[in-house]
Amino acid sequence: MATLDPTAIVAAPSVPPFTLVPIIKDLVRTRYPVPGSIFLVEDVQIVSLTATGRWQVVRLLLGDGEFCIQAILGDTMHRFVHTCEVAVGTYVRVDDFQLRTNDSLDEHGSSIKMIFLVVHDLSTVGWNSSVQELHEHQRQQHEQQQQKEEIQQYQAALSKNSTVPEIDQKPVRELESPFRSGSNTPTKAHQPRNIKPSGKRTPQNSRTADAFEEFEVLAFPLRKSPSKPPATKASDKQSTVPIALARDWHDIQTPLKLTTLRSIPTLPYRQNWSCNILAIITFLSPIEASHLPPYKQRTARVADPSTAKHVHLTVFLNPEEFNPTVGSAVLLTGVKNHRYDGGSLKKYAGDTIPEKWWIEDPWELKWCDVRGIKAWWADMEAYLATQTSEEIEP
Repeated sequence: MATLDPTAIVAAPSVPPFTLVPIIKDLVRTRYPVPGSIFLVEDVQIVSLTATGRWQVVRLLLGDGEFCIQAILGDTMHRFVHTCEVAVGTYVRVDDFQLRTNDSLDEHGSSIKMIFLVVHDLSTVGWNSSVQELHEHQRQQHEQQQQKEEIQQYQAALSKNSTVPEIDQKPVRELESPFRSGSNTPTKAHQPRNIKPSGKRTPQNSRTADAFEEFEVLAFPLRKSPSKPPATKASDKQSTVPIALARDWHDIQTPLKLTTLRSIPTLPYRQNWSCNILAIITFLSPIEASHLPPYKQRTARVADPSTAKHVHLTVFLNPEEFNPTVGSAVLLTGVKNHRYDGGSLKKYAGDTIPEKWWIEDPWELKWCDVRGIKAWWADMEAYLATQTSEEIEP
C-alpha cells in the first residue's frame, strides 16, 4: 500500500474531522515537538528489558503519511496499549512529548545517531479502516504460517522417533504487528532499522530502551517448582508463594512480595502500610538529628524503573548501621509508606525486624532480580551523562 486512503479515516466520537499532515521532517529539522500533533500508529511493540520480564518498555512506530519515527511511551500511557485503545491503524494526538537523540551502533558496529520520541501524553482521535484491514490480513497470514511450521516440526519429530520439540517463547511480545517489512506499512518512506525486535540485549537495545525515565513495572513471575513426588508437591508450592510481611519471613530463599516505588502513594493505606522494596540507593546522608526516637536519623533516596522519582527514605532504626553504598541495589524489608513528599518510606525504631532488615546487593537471593535493576541503573547513569554533556556543549 503506497499511500494512505483518506476516505478510510474515521474520527472518534466528539472529535472534529482531521487530516494527517506530514510533520516528521520538520520535527527532526527544528527539534521542536508541536503539542497536538497527529500521527498514525503503524506498529506496536512491548519489549522485555530483563530475562524475568519484570520490566518492559512500549515502543510505537508513528507515521505522518511520508515518514515514520519510533516513540517510547511513558509508563502512565502503557494502559492504552494493553487495552488496545492504541493499536495499529489508530490515529493519536500527542500533547506532551520530547525529541531525543542518542548515539548507537548498527549491526556492523558503526556509530549512528538515532532519533526518537518520548511520549508522556496521547489520546486516540480516530482510526484508518484500510490500515486495520491490511494488518488483520497480515496477522492471519502470519498465524497460518506459524501453524504450518508447527505441523512440519511435529511431523519431522515423529518421523525421527524423537520427542516433539518445544517452541521457545519470544522475549519480545509483539502487539498487533507480526511483520516488519517496509512494504507492509502504509508509510512509503523508510522505516527505522532499529525497530526490529531482537531477543538479545544488543548495545542498541540497552542504550535506547533501558535508559528512559519511565517504565511500566510488572509483578515478579513465580518460579516453577522442580518436579517432586506427589506427596511433597503441596508443600513445595506453598513455599514459593511470596510472603507479604517481613516478620513472617524466616527463609531468605522464600520470595517476598515486592512493591514498586510508583505504587507507594496508592497502597491500601496511604500511611504505615508495611511493604518490601528492591531499589537502587541514589543518595545517602550522614547521621542527622531527629524529633523522633532515638532522636537521630539517616535519609536516603531510592530509585527503580517504575518511576522517574527518587523516593525519600528516612531510617530511624539504628541509622548508624544503615550504610549501603550509593549505586548499590538494596532489598528493604518491612518499611512503611508515608504521605510526605507525595509518597515516601520510613523505617521506625520500634519496628519488629528480622536479623537484618536491609540487604545490600542480595545476589544470593535467586528471586531478586539484582542483575536486572543494576543493569538498568548503569544504563540510566550512562544516558544521563550523555544528556549532561550535550547540554554543556557550546
